[in-house]
Amino acid sequence: MSDQTTDAYYRTRTRNMAVTIILVSITPLLLVTSLILYEFRHSYREKVDAHLIELVQKHKQNIDSFLSQRLGDIRVIAATFGFEELSQEPVLRQRLSVLQQVYGPVFVDLGIIDAKGIQHAYAGPFSLAGADYSQAGWFQKALQREYFVSDVFLGLRNLPHFIVAVRQDWKGEPWILRATVDFVAFNALVEKIRVGQTGFAFILNKEGELQTKPNLDIVSNSKVFLDLLKEERKPGDRLRVA
Repeated sequence: MSDQTTDAYYRTRTRNMAVTIILVSITPLLLVTSLILYEFRHSYREKVDAHLIELVQKHKQNIDSFLSQRLGDIRVIAATFGFEELSQEPVLRQRLSVLQQVYGPVFVDLGIIDAKGIQHAYAGPFSLAGADYSQAGWFQKALQREYFVSDVFLGLRNLPHFIVAVRQDWKGEPWILRATVDFVAFNALVEKIRVGQTGFAFILNKEGELQTKPNLDIVSNSKVFLDLLKEERKPGDRLRVA
C-alpha cells in the first residue's frame, strides 16, 4: 500500500470517527432540546387557553346576566299591569320612562302586540303604532314561548337592534310585551373584552351573522367561524378553542 493510499485511508477514518463522535454527542442534545420545546409549547398553549376560557366565561356570565335582568324587568311589567292597562299609551310611556330613569338609554321603546301581530300601543322615538309584526320571525317565535330574546336585526326601523319579549294571556288570547334593547349599550359589554394588546371579542349567531360590532373588519362568514359554530358540543363542554 502506497503512502498516498495510506494517508487517504486514515483521513477517511478520522473524518468518519469525528462525524460519529459529533452525532453521538449532539443527537441526545437535540432530542432533549426538542422535547423541552414541545413540552414548553404545550404547557404555554394550555395556560393561554385556560386564561382565554376563564376570560370568555366571565364575560359570558356578564352578558347573560345583562340579558336576564332586562328580560326580568319586562316580565315584571307584563305580570304587574296586564294587557288592558298597558294598551293605554300614557301608561306604557310612563313604564318606559321609569325604565330609562333607572337604566339609562338601555331600553329604547316598548310595545304591546296582540295575537295577530298588530301593535296596539307603542312608547318610544319611532312611529310604530299599529305596526304589523305578523310576518316577523321574532314574533312567530315569541308567540310560542313564555319569553324570547331575538338576534340582532334591522326590522321596520332599519337600525340594528334586538328585542326581549314576554307572552301573557288575556281573555284566552296571547299578547306580547316587547322591548327594544339599545344596540350600543349591549355592544359596549362585548367591547370591554380584551385579549392582550390586539385581541378583541365579537358575537356571532348560529348562522354566522355578527351580533355585535367588532373593532376591526372581519369576515363574519369565515370558514373558521362557521366550522366552529357547527361543531357538536358534548355535555359538559364549557367553551371550544379553535
